[in-house]
Amino acid sequence: MERTDERQMKLTKYILTVLIFAGLISSCKVAKKLPPGEKLYAGASLKIIKNDSLDSEKLPELKEELLALTRPLPNTTLPLPFLSHYPYKVGFYYFFGTTKKEKGIKSWLKKNLTEEPVFINAALVDKNAANLEAVLKTKGYFNAKVAGKFDPKKTLAAAEYTATLNRRFAIDSVIFVKNEGKFGEDFDKATSNFKPGQYFDLNNLKLSRLNIDKELRNEGYFHFKPDYVGIEADTTIKPKKVVLKVGPKPEIPVLAKRQYQINDIFVNIDTKTEVVTNSDPNSLDFFRGLILDDPNKKYKETIFSDAIAFRPGTFFNNDLQSITNNRLIGLSNFKFIKSHYEVVNRLDSTLIDVYYNLQTNKPKSLRVEANAITRSSGLAGSQLSLNWQNINTFRGGEFFKLSLNGNFELQVGGNKASEYRDNYRLGADAQFNIPRFVAPFIKIDPEVSKVLPKTQIKLGYESFIKTGLYNLNSARASLNYAWTRGRGIEHSLKPIGVNLVKSSNISTVFIDEIFADPRLLIILENQFIAGGAYEITVSPKQYGKSNFSYRGSFDFAGNVFGLIDKVRNNPEKTGRMFGENFSQFARFENDLRYKHDFNPTITWANRAIVGLGVPYGNSLQLPFVSQFFVGGNNSLRAFRARGVGPGTYEKKGTAAEEFLGNNTGDVKLELNTELRFKFNNFLNTALFVDAGNVWMYKDEYIYGEGSLFSKNFYKELAVGTGLGFRFDFSFIIFRIDVATPVVKPWLPVGDKWVLKDIKPFDKTWRKENVIWNFAVGLPF
Repeated sequence: MERTDERQMKLTKYILTVLIFAGLISSCKVAKKLPPGEKLYAGASLKIIKNDSLDSEKLPELKEELLALTRPLPNTTLPLPFLSHYPYKVGFYYFFGTTKKEKGIKSWLKKNLTEEPVFINAALVDKNAANLEAVLKTKGYFNAKVAGKFDPKKTLAAAEYTATLNRRFAIDSVIFVKNEGKFGEDFDKATSNFKPGQYFDLNNLKLSRLNIDKELRNEGYFHFKPDYVGIEADTTIKPKKVVLKVGPKPEIPVLAKRQYQINDIFVNIDTKTEVVTNSDPNSLDFFRGLILDDPNKKYKETIFSDAIAFRPGTFFNNDLQSITNNRLIGLSNFKFIKSHYEVVNRLDSTLIDVYYNLQTNKPKSLRVEANAITRSSGLAGSQLSLNWQNINTFRGGEFFKLSLNGNFELQVGGNKASEYRDNYRLGADAQFNIPRFVAPFIKIDPEVSKVLPKTQIKLGYESFIKTGLYNLNSARASLNYAWTRGRGIEHSLKPIGVNLVKSSNISTVFIDEIFADPRLLIILENQFIAGGAYEITVSPKQYGKSNFSYRGSFDFAGNVFGLIDKVRNNPEKTGRMFGENFSQFARFENDLRYKHDFNPTITWANRAIVGLGVPYGNSLQLPFVSQFFVGGNNSLRAFRARGVGPGTYEKKGTAAEEFLGNNTGDVKLELNTELRFKFNNFLNTALFVDAGNVWMYKDEYIYGEGSLFSKNFYKELAVGTGLGFRFDFSFIIFRIDVATPVVKPWLPVGDKWVLKDIKPFDKTWRKENVIWNFAVGLPF
């Protein structure tokens, strides 16, 4: 792994060097290639002369918003601060020239590495200045002035704008026009939450109109539109003030004042819409409910009764339209989902027929995946998985997936002398999802829930083969319910979960190892985990410039078996069920994240993870699969994965540690903070500090006394710091984080702080203390 990191580091440096060199060479020639009198556009800058009505902390936000409106976009420059003025793609454009062939290496390079030059002139600057001035007036700066200029002597010229805001007009009062009749009452109710803000802002007023429109459409006013809401602004009544007048426009059509009810709901599966009309004035054929047109009998009607939130006889509701679309998309059964509405063809009808045209996906698919594996222990290998799935197993949108996988890990680094270091894994998993609750006495009302609940059944088996030593075989099964309540709050309940781990094929070689170190017996202990879990996830909530998210989980195991133990009162079977020892524990984990945007280019991101596992009864520690660990590119980046803890434990390099040294624990504390800087749309950087560790709750047998959690836990935190580079390719973010330890908790008191020992020019020190993390996506 270390050699791989060194090769990746050298490759990254090489690529950056080539890009910089090529950009410098090509950019030097740009000036000679430009048409006479033309100047390259280098982007825009803006100076704001503010009035006291604008808070200083809002100045960068306004500046960023205005600069984003300037056009055109400048040519791409190198994504490095000290070379940000080199339009290297324009240099490549002139370097490659014209290509006659559409194929070939030269054509490919020109297509992917070049840009046509973007020029600047006085007319462009004046047009942008006028546009910015108009935008400021929509924000209440009615007397704002914007002037622009550029230096015509420079080959690469930037536009410089100066905005003089003058006083911003504040909203003095709002006059609501009173209305009569049922529509008038509903309109008045819809405007009761009208909040225009402290100052005049056209965007806020447009948003308020949309909210009024949404309220009325949710009350059945199908033909109502935002344009029918009249908002007049008067600046003549009071100086530097705006008086708003809100009410329905007088020319609103009669149809927009009518409430419409849902009549029939037509669902067409892979067929064309056929509008059903009934012109018989004496017919009572209304409110028939859901009508399914499915010639190939692919689906049961109940799945659409659950997914479609509309009900015959109820008023049209715009929110239910969005909820239905989200539910149908969530089924993952349809390529295209198209809905439309038809007013029933009768005189003065206030009934609407709803049509859903659904084009289905292929229900069955087979996919093969291959992945490479590298580990810090020197193991490397590959993984192959075969996945078959059916997205409509029993014609009710049920999802079934069967996976077969296997991998091998060979010792290519570290201790290669031993013949017992290679690993193999073989496994199979089955997952069955039902888009509804399958449980007695529990029902989710489709008219209330925003998404369809799920019932998930999972089965799995895996065999881990430690060559020449032993096999570990595990079988697992679980029943899970997932649902959403409220906005952005997801719940998951696992009432039943079983995991059985048993050892087999134990060699005499490993038995000899056990005699040398009896702690190895723990590996061979059969584990029977039976219990449940609950998890809640709160999606990011925005509060001004800050947002936070939360995930909490609670796992428990062995409580039912423990109760059975007490009831049967049989000492010979205490702690055993079905002939196996069962685990007893309670496990809690909390993940809280907070982010604050100081301005559009600087963000402060934080994460805190607190985990606690409490083994009880016949368990001294949590099962390995339930324990916590720290380290790695999404955790403590100055330490390798599972490279810290528990507590002050330090690896000694013994043979037993090759099997036991997983550095996991029952208690976890992790704190991460980083200050993120945005240089441009491609390159972001970050300064970060990570701290954390894991501890054992009460069992010190494997790791010693220093591994136990105590009141001095804060003195045993591992701390690391570093610098990160994030490259935004739009579809993915590639991340390089370089970190070094600050505190190593396993060292003696007085030596834990290792910053004083920094030796950046010492190869041995760099190998042990400079950790390169390569990853995709942000760490948190």
